[in-house]
Amino acid sequence: MLPLQQGVSQQGAQWRKQSIVVVEDDANIAFPNEVVFDLFNDRIPETQLTVGQRVDVHFGIRTREYKGKIYNDINVVKITMNN
Repeated sequence: MLPLQQGVSQQGAQWRKQSIVVVEDDANIAFPNEVVFDLFNDRIPETQLTVGQRVDVHFGIRTREYKGKIYNDINVVKITMNN
């Protein structure tokens, strides 16, 4: 869990962003991947996520160019918390 970020856009809208690091959970993978996902505004769960909690993440990837460099944003579309 990374710190919650919040602010106001140039258009005056309030925004919140929560980034989480998710580790792949597959017994057949020797070196699991870690992926940072971003949750924005109403996608941030009302119940707090906890470190070590199992989740299923549905996400979208957006690629953009800025000053000659390419960046990827991995945004959560839906997150389901498992027990």
